[in-house]
Amino acid sequence: MNRYAISTPEGTRDRLFEAAGLFRQNERRIRAALEARGYEEVITPSIEYYEVFQQADSSISQESMYMMTDRNGRLVVMRPDNTVPIARVVSTKLDEEALPLRLSYMQKVHRARHANGGHSTEIMQGGAELLGAAGQMADLDILTAAFEALEAVGGKNFRIELGHAGIYRALIRSLDIDREGAETIRRLIENKTYAALSDALEPFKDQEAYHALLAMPTLFGGSEVLEEAKSLTSNQKVLKAVDYLKDLMDAIAAAGFADNVMIDLGLVHGMDYYTGIMFCGYVGGAGSTVLQGGRYDHLCAKFGRDIPAAGFAVDIEALPTGKPESRAVDELVFCKPENLKDALTYVHCAPGAELAPCDTKEQAMAVAAKKGCGTLVVLTDGGIEKLEVKA
Repeated sequence: MNRYAISTPEGTRDRLFEAAGLFRQNERRIRAALEARGYEEVITPSIEYYEVFQQADSSISQESMYMMTDRNGRLVVMRPDNTVPIARVVSTKLDEEALPLRLSYMQKVHRARHANGGHSTEIMQGGAELLGAAGQMADLDILTAAFEALEAVGGKNFRIELGHAGIYRALIRSLDIDREGAETIRRLIENKTYAALSDALEPFKDQEAYHALLAMPTLFGGSEVLEEAKSLTSNQKVLKAVDYLKDLMDAIAAAGFADNVMIDLGLVHGMDYYTGIMFCGYVGGAGSTVLQGGRYDHLCAKFGRDIPAAGFAVDIEALPTGKPESRAVDELVFCKPENLKDALTYVHCAPGAELAPCDTKEQAMAVAAKKGCGTLVVLTDGGIEKLEVKA
């Protein structure tokens, strides 16, 4: 038999029983946390025109998109990102809605990966977008929503690393460097490749930005690293961003999340996308980042509506596995077709009751024994009879 007829594509997988239960459980918890904060769910198409992402100047490469043509020959893609389509919706269909808008989503993105890379190509994301609000309180709003989303799936055992896109951007722009060179330095900072970073910055050793850029991968920890960053530069844009992070950290501490947040000035991914704060999140038991987010004030303008925005996405795929909440079946309910209405009423009202898909009482008793039920409930015109199930 052809192996492709019985297997799943690279980067995808089947989820069965407990794995599916845990997956949906995490979805429900994140959705509930966001609903409690006033974020309303939207659903966008799983297929978008390629021009949507081209218009957004998306940092997602063509090579990582699943592309096809529709029946009219137009190039379409499987949705590789959730934020860009939401920016499209906000700019074209919600322009009459009062700002700020709080939108959430629970839907998949599809990204092609290198073969045998071990990465998922079908990723379920639960996220939130706060659109039409800027400033410190807006950033605290989206940050605390992220805290609560992680707390919903990981308890108090979560951590957020917080940075600012303006710091790297101001430093690199002070150098006489082309785009390719800037991208090389950004990537080395992101990967914390110290030796190679030192080599790449060697031509700029006499410039003030050299020391700050070289130190960025090491500027990780509490608010004390912000003071260290200020000692490395006199760049006013950098100092302004650092002071802003200090104010955020003070407010976060006052809100009771001091132990959950760290500063990471080496957080420089997606630099073309973010315009202010950037953050990523972790939960205990997960081996990689489970949340990414930040401020992206210029995206909606690409679609004709210039409003500030910030958001985050939780990678449901990356959350740790465990034991899902289970619904114990204590009673199996048997009835004849004419008593189905009463049986359904009983099942809906009695926690731990389940309808027996059986035509005879003997079949129902056998099923109840296999499922470990303690009681077989028999509904007839004469009333209810409860029988003990013997193992």
